[in-house]
Amino acid sequence: MCGGAPSLPPAPDPKAEREQAAADATQAANARAAANRLAKRNQSLLATGAQGSTAPASTSSVLAYGKDKLGS
Repeated sequence: MCGGAPSLPPAPDPKAEREQAAADATQAANARAAANRLAKRNQSLLATGAQGSTAPASTSSVLAYGKDKLGS
């Protein structure tokens, strides 16, 4: 036998592992929240140019009927 004791990897630190897992979970949660905010913003009527509905507009404005004054 030519050497000493076999070299073992250092024992993991439970506290450091817990802190790393918490940091990873926080980062993943923040990424999901950001993706949800972006999806909500892109689905709004303002973002889609008010084209969210494909149904024709049902308006009762006098201007929609080609009249320039109410009652005419």
